[in-house]
Amino acid sequence: MKRFLVILLLCFPVFLLRAQGYDAALDRFAAITNECQRLKARLDEGKTIPERTLEGLLDELRAMQRDLQKARGSMTPAQKDRYQLILKCYREGKMVPESALQSAVSRTSEVWDEGESGLLSGRTRVVAGHPAGPGTRAFVMATASWPLQGGVASGFILPSGWGAGFRFSGNGIYPDRTLTAHSTGEADGGFIWATGAVRRSRLAGTIDLVWCPSRPGPVSAGLYAGAGYGFDRTFWQTSGGDWALIQDLSVAGPAFDLGILCFRRHLAVSLGLTTLSFRTLSGTVGVGYRF
Repeated sequence: MKRFLVILLLCFPVFLLRAQGYDAALDRFAAITNECQRLKARLDEGKTIPERTLEGLLDELRAMQRDLQKARGSMTPAQKDRYQLILKCYREGKMVPESALQSAVSRTSEVWDEGESGLLSGRTRVVAGHPAGPGTRAFVMATASWPLQGGVASGFILPSGWGAGFRFSGNGIYPDRTLTAHSTGEADGGFIWATGAVRRSRLAGTIDLVWCPSRPGPVSAGLYAGAGYGFDRTFWQTSGGDWALIQDLSVAGPAFDLGILCFRRHLAVSLGLTTLSFRTLSGTVGVGYRF
């Protein structure tokens, strides 16, 4: 099964690249070709191939497909020459030379597991200029917080691992305020009688800084932190049917959030905390889609 997979990986990029391509796809084509040659040599020697090595190779193949999907037009003469050289190495079962292995704008790095040695022992490949997965990763998600409120979050992450986004949440409760009072019952120039009915109006919006490094494999995780504005207002209903804003039970001011992000292919998940002026604290979860 592994031998068949290696042969399939070796053949598949050739048919894709006959149509069109750019430096990013050629970088991956050269790297995949060399990797498959090493895998084939290892199989011919009767050695085993770690599953994670094959998974990393498949991730590179998927990333090359995405590079090709974003490509437009035809290859330049220089790209065509480079493709022909890589294709010749493929047909003759040779390693791609360094001159054709990298474009002028990309760098390839190889990561070896500590304590391992020998051909392909636990090795995965990372193309730093074009990480596994989309180049600039955008995401959007629906969020829910406790105390109960809903919201949205969106953002993007550059190939460098840094990005930005925003978060907005609220509960849509905005009663008409006619009085301002204190939890003791004291109001503007008098005293209120409360019926016991309570409403809380919540809203928070932040601009976030996102960090999520690119890693080989289908799962990546990172952090987000941001600042903005929000409020959490408490209203009591009076015996007259009006709603009074209870000042000492309400807060409005700077909002801060902090949490983790996790991506598995197109699934985006977040888990974090939000505080208003460090007087309230709410937990937030989000689930969405990564493009």
